[in-house]
Amino acid sequence: MDFCKNYPLPDWKAGFEHRSTSVSQLPYEEYTGILEKSASDTNDYRLIRLPNNLVVMCMQDSETETAAAALSVNVGSSMDPVELQGLAHFLEHMLFMGTEKYPDENEFSSFISEHSGDSNAYTQFSKTTFYLGVANDALEGALDRFSSFFTSPLFKRDCVDRELCAVDSEFKGLLTSDFWRSHQIECRLCSSDHPYSKFMPGNIDSLQQSAKDHGLDLHEELLKFYNKHYSSDIMKLVVCGNHALDQLVEWTVSKFSGIKSKGDNVQRIVDHPVTAEFLGKVVYYETVDETHDMRITFPVPDVKAMYRSDPFNYISHLINHEGQGSIMSHLKQKGWATSLGAYTNVGQDKGFGEFSVSIGTTPEGLEHYEDILKVVFAYVRMLVSSGPQEWVHSELSFQAKNGFDYKKKSGAVSQALSYMYLIFNEYVAPEHSLSKDSAYEEFDFDAILRCLSFVNPDNFRVFIGATKHKSIDCSEVEPYFGAAYHVASLSADLLSELASNNTHVDGLALPEKNDFMPTDFTIKNTNILGAAPVLRPTLLRLDDSLELWFKQDDQFSTTKGNIYLSINVPAVSSSPQNYIMSKLYCSMLGSDLDSELYNAACAGLRFGVYPTNNSIEIFVTGFSSKLAELLKTVVERTKSFKVDSTQLSVYMTELKQAYGNVVNSSPSCLCGFYTDYINKSSLWHYKLIESELPKVTLEKLQAHVDSLFDTSFIKMGMVGNFDEEEALKVAVSVQNIIKPSPNLGYLATKSRPFNFEPGYYLHQLQMPNNDCVNSAVECSIYCGQTAEKREVVLLEVLQELVHDSFFALASYQASARIQVEGESNPMFMTMHINKFIHDMQQHIADLTDEQFDNRVKSLIKLYQERMKNIDEEAGIYEGHVCANSYMFNTCDIKVGFLQSIAKTELLELWNRYVNPSTAAAYTRIDVQMWSTRIWKPTESDFKRYSAKTLALYGCMHSEGNVDLDIGKVDEFIATAIATRPEQVENNDDSESLMTELKSASLSVSGATYSPGKGAEMAAHTSAALALAAKDHETFGNYGSVSHTNFATIGMDKTPDGLWLMTDYKKFQATQKLYGLGVPAEVLVPKYSS
Repeated sequence: MDFCKNYPLPDWKAGFEHRSTSVSQLPYEEYTGILEKSASDTNDYRLIRLPNNLVVMCMQDSETETAAAALSVNVGSSMDPVELQGLAHFLEHMLFMGTEKYPDENEFSSFISEHSGDSNAYTQFSKTTFYLGVANDALEGALDRFSSFFTSPLFKRDCVDRELCAVDSEFKGLLTSDFWRSHQIECRLCSSDHPYSKFMPGNIDSLQQSAKDHGLDLHEELLKFYNKHYSSDIMKLVVCGNHALDQLVEWTVSKFSGIKSKGDNVQRIVDHPVTAEFLGKVVYYETVDETHDMRITFPVPDVKAMYRSDPFNYISHLINHEGQGSIMSHLKQKGWATSLGAYTNVGQDKGFGEFSVSIGTTPEGLEHYEDILKVVFAYVRMLVSSGPQEWVHSELSFQAKNGFDYKKKSGAVSQALSYMYLIFNEYVAPEHSLSKDSAYEEFDFDAILRCLSFVNPDNFRVFIGATKHKSIDCSEVEPYFGAAYHVASLSADLLSELASNNTHVDGLALPEKNDFMPTDFTIKNTNILGAAPVLRPTLLRLDDSLELWFKQDDQFSTTKGNIYLSINVPAVSSSPQNYIMSKLYCSMLGSDLDSELYNAACAGLRFGVYPTNNSIEIFVTGFSSKLAELLKTVVERTKSFKVDSTQLSVYMTELKQAYGNVVNSSPSCLCGFYTDYINKSSLWHYKLIESELPKVTLEKLQAHVDSLFDTSFIKMGMVGNFDEEEALKVAVSVQNIIKPSPNLGYLATKSRPFNFEPGYYLHQLQMPNNDCVNSAVECSIYCGQTAEKREVVLLEVLQELVHDSFFALASYQASARIQVEGESNPMFMTMHINKFIHDMQQHIADLTDEQFDNRVKSLIKLYQERMKNIDEEAGIYEGHVCANSYMFNTCDIKVGFLQSIAKTELLELWNRYVNPSTAAAYTRIDVQMWSTRIWKPTESDFKRYSAKTLALYGCMHSEGNVDLDIGKVDEFIATAIATRPEQVENNDDSESLMTELKSASLSVSGATYSPGKGAEMAAHTSAALALAAKDHETFGNYGSVSHTNFATIGMDKTPDGLWLMTDYKKFQATQKLYGLGVPAEVLVPKYSS
């Protein structure tokens, strides 16, 4: 199955010449050939190779304020030892834990965050990638720290347990992911001696426990793995910033040449993991989410060498098509499917591939999965009998070239990662290092037929996912994720029918030629290289039904544009039923548009229609010459939509599933949902919306659609390669179709924030998903509504500090990683948040002038950074217009304030709003989501015991101390800490406290605390005890700022002065609303109506 053997590797030796860096005269090699780059690409590039064979792409982007670097090494989970699965992922974590030059575990992350940056890493089957983004002036320091990961990592033994917990925590976060559950079943159902069968993420059991079972020292094995596999010869690096290329090369050569060269030690895989014994099967598996999925998979060769003809791209394009005659069109008409995706999964250096057709089915469609198979194979037979069509390839090649020549610019990190992906393919020639995805020029008739030959009834298996399967007992269990599944052989009669040329499906056909392909690439602004760009749109028209904003491109020299409509419609969500009908309408309309306008999407145009709380939003974007035509079609279909009974049934089921699946969201997501519900008066609770769904009928929905725009107001923006005359004509066209009636001001619904009464409020809930082991806390401290722009800027600086400092200050206090979401109990998390709030004041005060200036300078550069493309520019303008603020010069205003800001102002702001000891109107709402897997206090417990008691008892309970009495724990805290105030104050009595805790009688029967269930849980208990001892510093009497007796609406107060919010709607009803903001300017249109 090795296609690549017929394609020789490109010569990466020829075309490189010896060079020396301009300052240090360090040796390297530079590619002197021509790098093919986009005509619209203003960046400069240099492709080099270091003496240790590390290939590097240096990129100068003179317009970016953010620099980036990305390094990939050709080592992934495929190289994990069988007895230590997840080792490559664990190694990825450990590389961040200090180096010889920078031994502090926090040094790298602190440096990156202090310079408005971010970093991350991920491990895949055959490679591991590390990347960072940082302010340009900090790039050298970032590269110095980054390179030391690979030249001199410490791999501290005392970090092993903590990072193991981090890996295990990541794994547990995936336990309810249907993607990972099905993926691991797929890995299990292949050759057991193939690397693909391994467990990629890793966990405590596959690493720590397995090492013990095999008599191995995990730390020593980690060192062996790194020393054996991490070689510069199999690494690729991309570095980008606004510095001169000579400077980027200087830094790169000096800092990365020290990575050891150990030769090309990549594990070459030639066998396919899915052998004949696994084909011809149907695999039923149970999902967590209420969903119905069908995935047909075909083992295929490694075809990455064929990027110039890319035959599977041809096949995927036709199977993916949604227009008339397509597979998807046929399945929609039957009411069997809502989505379809065909794609090839050929990872870099995998040595094998998989072609998949993934179908989101309806419940009825899943019952007809055999009929769906017949449709798919009938379509493939039609492709074979019709033969490869050169005109189809020509359209795809034209689209790829246009996408490359007129691609929109992205951020530095995105560019670094995308170019990393390109140069990592060993079959890509040096000259195609930037253009590989557009080098789709060769029409290879035979290669397409060869690839089609793998998409046959003798070479597939099908995976079917649902929460429950009729008449199928999923009795087998995948050991890591616990996913239930069952494997059965497809019937011989079905396979015979699928292979038969006599099986025919009416209506299947190749798509029509694409009329949406752009032909006019004229740029309308002829003075684009003249004056500085105008960074605001012009109001062309304003009347009682339309507000039209326009901005001609004057900075990107692009042939693209963006048109957006925000149609204010009071009826869109005036009730839960109206909202769900609006959702149904937009879902069904979107499905129809996807089918009718699929060619537009193929031509590089995008469009969408969706509801918000007060409007129907429409957008079209892409090549400007076709956008007016596309918008007219979208708006006409939006206005004249007719409800189809089959599709109504399909999308009612889909929405029912979507709302039902909310309960399977992560704890942090659910905390976010409830925080939004509490904060926003206009949001309907998802359960309330779900309850209205069965009441929707075809007649009700059609009446809702027909009358939706009776009272409406259109806000419209056109940004890009247009002129004013075109904008005015398009606006008239839209008005003539929508026919908006004047929308009276009092009907123009806008979401207004609550002006909460000062106090500390707690809303605690239990996770609806019993399988989730994590809990979460979301803490919101309110600073009120202010028109003082300087204060807004100060709050943004504070937000930057809080976001970056929380993990630096709070995460290591307990010798464990305490996150917003984790396995610890929410009261324990809350105690850490309170300690952070207490410590943050001193952290701000201790910032050196240089550290503070670096923060401010980074924010200034962020606000001064140029917009990268038309869509970003249009999105910024749309945000200001739809919010009625019209403050288009926000960034300039913020920069002006930042240039004169002082640290003392920041401290004053912190004390005014965030510090509970000094904030006169301290206002805070915590939302806690408790896992069902841990002890949760009763309502009586919350009312009776302090947070420190609940946190400590919860930690001990999680260790297995289930017989302890919470009242006794409360007594211990009160007596033990009260008798040693001086020692507690000096923080020098933690060991004595722990000793006393272990010997204290904490139940009626005399039971004592006994550490158990691992070091992490014991560390939680120790930390909870330490926090309880210092609680007088972090917990004040919050009740002193609240003057209303909320007990009359069923709320109770805790010993710490918090109000327990059991019914947030009752609480909301007692609170005031803020008014809407005042526009920044008087609106005066350029033209009268």
